[in-house]
Amino acid sequence: MCRPRHCWSDLASGDKLTARLGDLSGGERRRFQLLKLLLAEPNVLLLDEPTNDLDIDTLNVVEDFLDSWPGTLIVVSHDRYFLERVTDSIWSLMGDGQIKQLPGGVDQYLQLRSEAKRAAGRPDSSSKAGVAQKQVSAGDERAARKTIVRVEKQLEKLSAREKRIHEEMAQAASDHQRLSELNAELGRISEQKLELESDWLDAAALLE
Repeated sequence: MCRPRHCWSDLASGDKLTARLGDLSGGERRRFQLLKLLLAEPNVLLLDEPTNDLDIDTLNVVEDFLDSWPGTLIVVSHDRYFLERVTDSIWSLMGDGQIKQLPGGVDQYLQLRSEAKRAAGRPDSSSKAGVAQKQVSAGDERAARKTIVRVEKQLEKLSAREKRIHEEMAQAASDHQRLSELNAELGRISEQKLELESDWLDAAALLE
């Protein structure tokens, strides 16, 4: 299990480790608040939608930490994969004013909701998705979604770098050596984008 200090080194890097609190973004302040909570080492953790506003890298760190949390952990979340990773039992509000333990986890919840819709004469909007989900495991689907998010972020960074390179090329129009270097970098970026786009297509095909 990662200790709080180690977790913070995973959640922040570079100048963020010594930045003033007022200079941090909303997401970074959320990480800092989480760190303060973990440093207190409470016997009970009560977390309400802890995965909101967390990027994939941060979410992985939080999951790894909570997966081996030695105390009592109570989580309220709509992230089924997060719940299945860090909790031992799942309870649900079924809309009838009662709270029900679900030994079958989120799958049981979805089944009960589907049965309730059918009993009420409403179409089950999740039935088609349910058929597709049976073709891949929950872990594979989660990994595919993470891949898509990661790839899209990397493609966005590469596109931003491409834009800056074109601006630099315009400024260095008379510097042939610099133009050659920038053009070579554009070629490398193009190859990286092709590989990432292939990864994206493979992950998206898994979710279809």
